[in-house]
Amino acid sequence: MAKVTRRSRLNVPPQRVPGAVMAVGRGVLASLIVSLVAIIFLAVVSLATESLFVENYLRYIMVGVTVASIFIGSAYAAQRAGGAGLLVGMAVGLVYVLISVGVGLELTAEPVSLLVLANKFFAGIAAGALGGLVGVNL
Repeated sequence: MAKVTRRSRLNVPPQRVPGAVMAVGRGVLASLIVSLVAIIFLAVVSLATESLFVENYLRYIMVGVTVASIFIGSAYAAQRAGGAGLLVGMAVGLVYVLISVGVGLELTAEPVSLLVLANKFFAGIAAGALGGLVGVNL
């Protein structure tokens, strides 16, 4: 007589997400495009008007643009990957921040404090994780 064996759900190997690396690359590209469009828009607004609002709050506006672009890119990447939204989104946020910090270090000769760098990485990973979670559920 054959013995019936049941496979527990806990013994199931983790599923691999096909094309996750490609989805992360597309998400980073989408984030960069959103950032560039927002920067060009801010530059045009700054040149067209003589308002001091944009100049006074440019630092805060750029933080908002960065977080929004990471969120949008992570949501797009997680939707394309079809699963593992948290990891895909965090990867998009991490890669975007690495590119952003690298470009910033090349353009300016200012030293970067460790606290500011850690804050950027934490904000990028958090925005990416949130965008990834939203992107999986779209």
